[in-house]
Formats: sequence, structure tokens, C-alpha cells
Amino acid sequence: MKIRLLILSLFASSFAFAADKTTLSPTVVTATRTEAKSFDLPVSIDVIDQEILKDAKVGASISEVSQRIPGVVINNRNNYAQELAISSRGFGARSAFGVKGVRLYIDGIPLNTPDGQGAAGSITFDSLERIEFMRGPFSALYGNSSGGVVQAFTRDGAKDPTLSGSFSYGKWDTFRESSTFEGQAGNLNYIISASEITSDGYRDFSKFKKDNLNSKFTYQISADTKATVLLNYNNQPYTLDPQSLSPADYLKNPKQAAATSSTAQTRLFRQQTYTGFILDHNLTDKQNIKLTSYFGIRDNLQYLPTSASEVNRNYGGLDFRWNLNDTLFSRPFNLTVGLNYDEMEDKRKRYCVTSGCLSTGGSTGNKYKYSRDEVQNAYNFDQFIQASFEPTDQWLLLAGLRHSKVTFNTKDHYFNDATVSAETGGDTTLDDSGIQVFTNTSPVFGATFKVTPRLNLYANYGRGFETPTFAEMGYSNATTGAGPNLSMVPTRSKNYEIGTKVFLNDNTRINLAVFKIDAKNEIIAYDYNSTTKYTVYSSSAQTERKGVEISIDSRLPNNFNFYAAYSMMDAEFRNNFYEKNASTSAVPVYPGMNIPATYKNTGFAELSWKYPVYGFSTATEVVYFSDTYAYDTNIVAYRPGAYTIANIRGSLEQKVDRWTIKEFIRIDNIFDRTYVANVKVNSTTPFEPGLDRNYTLGLSASYKF
Repeated sequence: MKIRLLILSLFASSFAFAADKTTLSPTVVTATRTEAKSFDLPVSIDVIDQEILKDAKVGASISEVSQRIPGVVINNRNNYAQELAISSRGFGARSAFGVKGVRLYIDGIPLNTPDGQGAAGSITFDSLERIEFMRGPFSALYGNSSGGVVQAFTRDGAKDPTLSGSFSYGKWDTFRESSTFEGQAGNLNYIISASEITSDGYRDFSKFKKDNLNSKFTYQISADTKATVLLNYNNQPYTLDPQSLSPADYLKNPKQAAATSSTAQTRLFRQQTYTGFILDHNLTDKQNIKLTSYFGIRDNLQYLPTSASEVNRNYGGLDFRWNLNDTLFSRPFNLTVGLNYDEMEDKRKRYCVTSGCLSTGGSTGNKYKYSRDEVQNAYNFDQFIQASFEPTDQWLLLAGLRHSKVTFNTKDHYFNDATVSAETGGDTTLDDSGIQVFTNTSPVFGATFKVTPRLNLYANYGRGFETPTFAEMGYSNATTGAGPNLSMVPTRSKNYEIGTKVFLNDNTRINLAVFKIDAKNEIIAYDYNSTTKYTVYSSSAQTERKGVEISIDSRLPNNFNFYAAYSMMDAEFRNNFYEKNASTSAVPVYPGMNIPATYKNTGFAELSWKYPVYGFSTATEVVYFSDTYAYDTNIVAYRPGAYTIANIRGSLEQKVDRWTIKEFIRIDNIFDRTYVANVKVNSTTPFEPGLDRNYTLGLSASYKF
């Protein structure tokens, strides 16, 4: 009965409480690279706006809001020594090294390297205007490893100079503070935001500290020209690594760290800085050009149980595009043509950290003689074209084409280093240098049919590709560690989608998408050596993903709002192959087996209420994940169960003269459920535990000068 009443309430119109449709159909740019209403596009794209970003959240990770997006899974591993686990319609779910299969951006600056690997640690909420999540075929227009696109946008500074500060404190001595200064000075608009978060961590041996800075300076040179400078900084001066757990250890105590964490002192040190420059210029009232350039440095030193990996990275790139916004046969027409170039250089070393692996001895947890020394360079040069056309008032056509060339070049310095003779097992005779070049052309097509002003039907199709990363190409032999593996080829996919977007009334919008993805040459773990710990990957799997995504956003009477998102996906292997990973012998994988780390069902629901007179708001959230597998072979013992968790939050806001003050409290996992937040694919220790019941208290204040 209660469910029926809730459903009926979603259809009830209240003209006195009519919502502004722009809140239910926000403007987006990720799909078309120009501003367009999300409701009209033949694309699955959702926006997390500034109100949601700031609504009683810590604001340190995009995993805090990703549950709202159907088809997107961003699992917080609760381990800051590891990157977030991000997947979009299953792309990226099987990544063993950071983010892959999904493209990440801040203000058009890519957070992925040319080999496809990405990192989301530079994204925090304090200075953001919105985050756009795009799934489906049109993601392919962003090039290599673009099974989905997540793009964050820094907001412009306030018109009046404004100083803001926020503080939050939570369980496990989790403390976060941030400050933002923004404003307008003549033709210069600016926003500078800095934050720091520290915590003892939910698990043993998981203490960390992380600093972030994000800033944007925009100068209006003339009525037709503006220049923007971006600066982003991310620093983790200490981050302990509790590592993942075996199923048996997880059942005994999910809060414990792996036994080798303390003995080997597993930990991470990371620092990353990038700066970007954007020039926008209107050639005429119908044509404009945009030039984006960026350069960054990333230093990463990670101590593992048996080795330490040190990577010093320089990266940068250019993006140039020309846009025409005109008419064709007296109908609206838009055309974008662009060039894109990115490059990276990794100076990579691996060190021995245990006394047993060196003839000269030593103590555990420090760097000694190295067993890997190489320089990895990757470049991509892409050309793209994208157009939209409205031949009638009822039709919108969208099409694009992107050609990519990605070059991998590994230069082995370890081969020429005489000092390796002091290390047992060192190979001074094999040169592991190599070059590999991949090319691809990705076409995409889409169409929207506007049945009525409130109802749109759409369909689209596209082809995407994903190259192996340097980490996956690292070894061609699991026993000797020889590499790189030049036999690997890109994963190529065919993506199909149909859907509808409908306003039931002025206050309620529903999105529904049905999709199917066929992929070949997906990357799997082909060979593994338990002694050397080397894994060899192979482009061997054929897969199929098909599913349904639905979301509903309803502004109810009396300042209530209901939002829900649900995804159902079957993700399966479609061919026979053998793999040998964390196993003593090769084992078969059969058609119909589930792709590990993908979820058949995910869901999110939120009921919120506001009382504007007192600046009060509150909400209840429910998050659901079905079970999944950790192994390609679908071993039941490595199958964490489904879970449902509930969260509540509340906040108060006061405005006094030039001051705005806000207090909030949130309690997550209020029923104290025990669950696995993330699985590491094909590992004997695949489980990364979720947080138990926890709380966060927050206070923020801003002053306009």
C-alpha cells in the first residue's frame, strides 16, 4: 500500500510547486563538446550539480556521489594507497592497475595517460560546478580506453570576493579542512581551493594524509577572446597500505590488514602537479576556436610485500578544435573538427625490499638493488569530427568519427646496467626494449525523435577501442620477467543503445536506456608465476554486456524530492580460453561465465526534504549492490554477497548579512552491515572491506567582501 501511494505521488502535479525544467534537463557539454540540453540528446548522460556535491558530504572523492548514476560503479576501496575502482557498463571493472576503460577529465584536461590508465585523486568537490557522467557509444569520441567518460568542471569565481572555509570530523579521527578564495577583479575571474584530509583509517595499518589544490584563473582579453589558466596539485606524503584480504581473513576480521602489511611496511608516497592553458576565441558570431594545452609531473613510490615500484612521470598534450554553429538548409547545424595530441614518459624502476632477494642482504621494507629499470614513452595523435543536425522540429541527428594512433616505446636500461650482477636472478643478457603501434577509427551515430515536447525516443551506435596499458604489456614471460608483451592487441567493441527520456509532468523526469555491447580481444590474465609474482596478460576474451538503466527524479509537493536509479546488466564471456593466475595450473573459462567485478544489479534511492524557512534539509539514502565474482572462473568461494546499506544526513544553513554558515551531520551504513566494497580480479586476496557504521560532522562558513 505504501509503495502504491509513493508511486502515485510521483505522478501528482502541483503547479504551485512546479520545478524549473532546467534542473531536470541540465546543460551538458561532454556529449557534443558544445552546450546542449541533456533531455534532447541521443546519449545517456547525467549531471551531479553543485547542490548535490555540497549537500552534507565530505567532498574528498567522486565515489560519494557515483551511486546516483545508473551504469556507473565507483567503489571506494577505503585504501588511499590504491586508486578508485571505476567502471562504466562494465568497462574498467577488471582493471588491476588504477583506472582503465573510462576517461577522466577536469576542465578538459585528461587524467588518463595515452596508454589508457587514469587516476581520479585530483578531483575534489570544493571548487567544482558539476560532474558529467556519460555512458554508451558516444564515449568512443574521446579515444583510447573510453568505455565511459567522467568529466568535472571547475566553477567560475563568485562576482564578489568570497572567502570560504569548511571543516569535517568523522570516525577513525578522519579530519578534513578546506578553504576557497574566489572573486572577480576587473577582467580577471579567479577561484583557488585547497584541502587536506587525514585519517587513521577504518582498517589496521591504513593511516593516510592527502592534500589537494585546484585553481582556475580566467581573463577576458576582449569581447571575443578569453584565456584560462588551471593549476592542480595532489600530494600524499604518507599513505599506509593494508592490502586486500583473502575470503578467510575477511570473515575473521574485515578490519585487519594483510599479514605482510606491517612486516613489509607496505606504503605509498605520491605527488602530482599539472597546469593547463585554455584559449577561447570567437572568429565570428558563428565560429569559434579553442586551444587547450597542459603539462604535468607525477611521482609515485609504492612499497609492496616483495618489491618497491618507483615511477617518475612527465606528461602533457594539446587539443585544438574549431566549431561552427550555423544552419544547413535553413535548419540548425553544428560542426566540430579537432586534433588531439598527448604524450607521457615514465621512468620506471622496481627495487627489491626483502633481504632474501639480494646476495648482499638487508632489512625488510627498504629499497636495495633494483630489478627493473626502463623508460616508457607513449604518444597518441587523434583527429575527430562531430556534427549535429535538426532536419525537422522532431528530429535531432548526431554523428562523429575519431581516428587514433597510439605508439608505445619501451627502452630497457636495466639490460645495460652492470650493477644488476649483484642481484640474484638478474638477467644481463636480454634487452626488453620494444615498440608497438596501434591505430583505430571509431564511428558513432545517434538520433532523437521528439514524439511530444515531453517525450523523446533515441537510438545510437558506435565502435570503441581500448589498448593494453604499459602495466599489462610489462611481461611476456611469467618466469623470467622478460618483456614487453608485443603480442597484445586492442580490445574492440560494438555498442548499441536505445532509450527514452520523458517528463511525466513539470516535476518528474524518467530516463530509460537499453544497451548491448559486444567486445573482442578483451584482456585477461594468461599466465602467472607464484614465485616471481609476474603476470602475463593476453588479448583473448570475447564478451557480451547487455542491460537496462533507469532513473527517476521527482520534485514532490511540500519540498520533498525523490530520486532513484537502477541498473541491471548481464556481463559474460562468450568464448573458451584458459588462464593461469593465482593458480598452479591453467584452468578453463567457458561461455556464459560472468565477467568478474561486474554487478548484475545496482540501485540507489533517496528521499529528501527541505524546510527553507529554517534552512533545514534532510535525506535518507539506500544503496544496493548484488553479488559479484572475483575470478574469471567464477569460483564460489571468491564470491562476495549482495549488500544493502542505508545512510541519513541532515544540515542547517544560516545567512546573516554577508555570512553564510552551514552545519551538517551524516551517518553512513546506519544498520552496520558488513560487506565487501570492492574486489580485485583474479587475486588470492581479492576482498576490500566496506566501512562499518560511521559518522561525519561538518561546519562551513563563507564571507562575501
